[in-house]
Amino acid sequence: MELGNRFKRSLGLYPAGAIREAIVEKRVFGAFQSGTLVGYVLFDLPRSDIRLVHLCVARGYRKSGIARQLVDEIQIKYPDRDGIRLKCRRDYEAHSVWKRLGFEAQSLAEGRGRDRAEMVVWWRGFGQTDLFASALEDDDRVQAVLDTNVVMDVVLGRNPLTRDFLDAPGLDGEVVFCVTRSVKNELSETKDGAERRRLMESLAQFQTLKGDIGVCDDLTEELSSEVGPSKLEQDPSLLSDTRILAESIVAGASVMMTNDEKAAVVLRRIGQRHGVDVLHPSQLIVKIDELRGVREDAPDRIQNTSVLLARGTAGMDRELDHLISTHRGETKASFRRLLRGGGASDVRTVHTAESNLADGLIVMRVVDDSLLVEVLRVRRSPLAATLFKQLMFQLRHQALVVGTPRIVITDPHPGGGISVEKDLFDDGARIVTGNWNYEVVDAQLDLDELRRGSVGAWNWEPWITTLTSTAEGFAKLERDLWPLKIRDAPLRSYVIPIRHVYASELLGHDAPLLNRSDSLGISRRHVYYKSPRFRPMSPGRILWYVSGRHGGSIVAASQLLSVHLASPKTLHSRFQKYGVWNLSDVEGAARDGRAVALQFGETEVFHHPVKLSEADAIVNSYGNKLGTVPTVRAVADEAFHEIYGRGMTR
Repeated sequence: MELGNRFKRSLGLYPAGAIREAIVEKRVFGAFQSGTLVGYVLFDLPRSDIRLVHLCVARGYRKSGIARQLVDEIQIKYPDRDGIRLKCRRDYEAHSVWKRLGFEAQSLAEGRGRDRAEMVVWWRGFGQTDLFASALEDDDRVQAVLDTNVVMDVVLGRNPLTRDFLDAPGLDGEVVFCVTRSVKNELSETKDGAERRRLMESLAQFQTLKGDIGVCDDLTEELSSEVGPSKLEQDPSLLSDTRILAESIVAGASVMMTNDEKAAVVLRRIGQRHGVDVLHPSQLIVKIDELRGVREDAPDRIQNTSVLLARGTAGMDRELDHLISTHRGETKASFRRLLRGGGASDVRTVHTAESNLADGLIVMRVVDDSLLVEVLRVRRSPLAATLFKQLMFQLRHQALVVGTPRIVITDPHPGGGISVEKDLFDDGARIVTGNWNYEVVDAQLDLDELRRGSVGAWNWEPWITTLTSTAEGFAKLERDLWPLKIRDAPLRSYVIPIRHVYASELLGHDAPLLNRSDSLGISRRHVYYKSPRFRPMSPGRILWYVSGRHGGSIVAASQLLSVHLASPKTLHSRFQKYGVWNLSDVEGAARDGRAVALQFGETEVFHHPVKLSEADAIVNSYGNKLGTVPTVRAVADEAFHEIYGRGMTR
């Protein structure tokens, strides 16, 4: 009471009896130094949220982090509440403090005093689920964050063209326009009172994106250092845009929109590394098809980044709160219990850019004959679905490395920020005894063995209700139970030559990508082009032949997913995100204005490349011939299995 009385002008009257009652009910936390009270926070607990009544720090101890610690302590003690709410006059010294403590300006209110002074309603959420946030998590529209000036252009009509750009018919149903915490805070600082009220009242038309405060703070600091102090000094508003970009990244937005071209030039490259395009409002309609495509499938965006799997470190759980599955009701406390539960587990963070912000998290360990995946999360972002598929393929490789016949995902919320149930099913996972399971069938089996439903340690009965009879069905079964290869299946097999440089980039042959236990470089799908003289039939299998100084070798095997005949321009436009060829390369492979695109996936690099002479002898024994300089050749099913078996001997 003595400390509070020093600042009663701004704290307001609060009866001594009510303060004593709050202390008894543990609704007051104090900060002490050498036994002296230097700050306190007092709060009420109405309904499901928390109402902050007093936050007081002695003058000599301000700007030392005490206020932040006091507010954080409330969240630590009451994590199941929705958040903290308060009102503060705009003309009080504390008005500038709240945004630094992680609060966002929600609305304006009229004070009860004689002067009816304007007050700002502030809110700091605890990341709990709400209906709007849940709906946004499942919304597959492009999420575009508007910076402060774009919002002002739209709401105040300062630039009618901005509204026209955002109202373009081609964007209808494709984009949800959003604001972040710092945008709302900046709007609440608008000097003109009438404009300020109009702006704050208009915020309901935009979706507010959420993001862990601490993660946003850390990423803002990281991005600011990348921008550079000299640029931030020359243009102080650039720091604000950097903060908005950090919030957009953490919240999983696809686009940040700004009409400040200087800021766009500086931040565009940084944003793209994190999967966020920094655009002028006029560019959105031009980019919408590309943005929609990135949302659906983006192997090029994954392939062109530095994807790293790093070992987890002690105390890292506080840096991973942005991977909490809040839209499914997971709390910060339950997530940390899950993460800390795997004491002897292999913990790895995934980074698609050279950043401290983790894009994914895997916690796994081997138990009996299973690779248990206790935590499997990806950060909500435009790249999330693609990254998740890559991680699943990586886990299958990991199961082969450690010698387990199956993967069992015990994470109660796999995917974290995104819904992945359909992706898991399409990828071959099935629910077995309450968990998603993969059978990693490292075997070549004939149809009779397949009909049994199990061989050795594998049991694929949940995957086979009725045994398929079509080539498409067998190809799907080999993908679901990868790396299974089925003998006598109606799948055509081919030996296809590939240039050494493309073998390195597409297949991972003779390159660092061979270190597959720590790399995501081997993608699920790619495209290779050839002349139309001999067109393979899909679905099928490919054995990749690479020439060399001492004779060529077959170095890898893939599934042939589809084959397309068209003009080079059409093929390149459709498939450029899956390959490494430019248009002139495709044109060079064309004949009479046509080329063939081979879409392939599920690539396995051989542990032991099979020399051409050895492969030719095998092929000859089954009635075909490769020749000394092979072109595309069809080979017998038996020849494929024998070459594959020699190459993949583990």
